Amino acid sequence: MSHEIVPLTREHLTQWYGEQGNGPTVRGFAGLVDGKLAAVAGLWFSGGNVIAFCSLKDEARPYRHAIHRTALALLNDAKARHKRIIAMRDKDEKTSAKWLSRLGFKPDDDGDMWAWQTSD
Repeated sequence: MSHEIVPLTREHLTQWYGEQGNGPTVRGFAGLVDGKLAAVAGLWFSGGNVIAFCSLKDEARPYRHAIHRTALALLNDAKARHKRIIAMRDKDEKTSAKWLSRLGFKPDDDGDMWAWQTSD
């Protein structure tokens, strides 16, 4: 299996999310495995909020190191431009809390919403 990480397009989003992919401004990456869409990740800009997201198919999971490096690069760039970034933890994904923590996010009281923000 070969993998490739490419800039995220509106076509990727509509293929993944259907018509909901035609929503607000998004910047990010798509992961292809053997030429097929296997992951979408990025930043969604809505109502003054910056929301991080990542969705994977099982085919993308063997490439977790590439996914993590790509997420770090995207977030480091965003952290230089934004004071706060939020993410929702997927309770069905058993490692989501650990990964969000490794990316620099901190949980709210119930652990569903996670945020990164500058310390000033």
